[in-house]
Amino acid sequence: MPVATLSGGRQVPAQPPSVLQGQLPPLPVTQIDAREVTLDSPRRLTLTFAEPRPIDEVLALLTAGTGFSLAIDADATGSFRGELKQLTLREALATLLAPIGLDYQVQGTVIRVRRRQMDTRVFDLDLLNVQRGLARTSGTTGASISTIVNSDDVMEGVADGVRALLSERGTAHVDKRAGVLQVTDFTERMDRVALYVEALQQRSARQVRLQAQVFEVTLREGASIDWRKVRERLGLPADSPQAGIAGDPIALRAALAAQGDVRTLWAPEVTAINNEPALMRVATPGGTSLTVTIVPQISADGIVQMSVSHAWEEHAGDRKSGWFSSTPIGRLSETDTVMRVMDGNTSVLAGILRPQEVTVPSSGGFGSVFGAQTKRMGHAELIVLLRPTVVTAGTFSAGGSR
Repeated sequence: MPVATLSGGRQVPAQPPSVLQGQLPPLPVTQIDAREVTLDSPRRLTLTFAEPRPIDEVLALLTAGTGFSLAIDADATGSFRGELKQLTLREALATLLAPIGLDYQVQGTVIRVRRRQMDTRVFDLDLLNVQRGLARTSGTTGASISTIVNSDDVMEGVADGVRALLSERGTAHVDKRAGVLQVTDFTERMDRVALYVEALQQRSARQVRLQAQVFEVTLREGASIDWRKVRERLGLPADSPQAGIAGDPIALRAALAAQGDVRTLWAPEVTAINNEPALMRVATPGGTSLTVTIVPQISADGIVQMSVSHAWEEHAGDRKSGWFSSTPIGRLSETDTVMRVMDGNTSVLAGILRPQEVTVPSSGGFGSVFGAQTKRMGHAELIVLLRPTVVTAGTFSAGGSR
């Protein structure tokens, strides 16, 4: 006689059809399962298939003995051959379905297996829709350095990077005005795009504050600054690197004042985005100008790599070209270099000299008694201190508000 098992383990004999004549038809008896229903239960699965088997048969074996029901769409077909060892149900489903283009969805205790569905996701792009570039050349035709930062379409570059991560059926569109990236593809491809966009925006959002101090030292003696004496006044070893002497710009300026007259020319400050060129320029009506261009690259370990070029142009006199006309003569001093500086450290650019008229006390005679002075040709040296400080967006100084 058939026996139905009810909750609690009590067995009830099923009545024969003859007894039930004239009554309602018999109903199937449901077994109430109290087993744990989760894809990550400690129960481990081990299956081996030496020959390809239809995926529906394999899935039926996986869910046998569990509290899950299985629903397979008509177009969800394929086969599996291989070996599964000590996997959870979730791991087994992912291993079986992904290679044959299938996916699953859990709805309560029902596992629905279907063809992978494409999804659409929208990403915010916090990028400026501008094209910026830089082209500079330092030196003469005999020896020159050219630096070029190509102006490219930032948004289109992002779209190209995203398309390289998509499947054959995936699509990507960038709305440049709204700063929105729309992507349609499979879930695992979406995850790759999300990681790419996150890394892109984190790196591109890095910014650095560039503080420059430019001053001129008119030397009383010698053709250039004696840096060994400067180090001695600062209490540093004579052979310490130049970058080390700029830790305290005020102390450095006092040490330089012992060798000549120090005159501040410029003290600009600008904030630049990672790998974007920054231009700082000052000019006087007399024809003197100082131009500094910097392209910073900010690494994750706090090192700022900078491509720095500065050019100092001035009016050096006039050349007669006839009785009533003359041609201005210009003097140009420039450098172009690449350096690596730790966040918050100061680098020194020095050695740019130009002739300068120097006033010195008279050495003898009646003039020296009354403080007379004479003039002679000397030299003036340009000093540029450059300090990069990595800035975190959204921060402010303690005294910035009340």
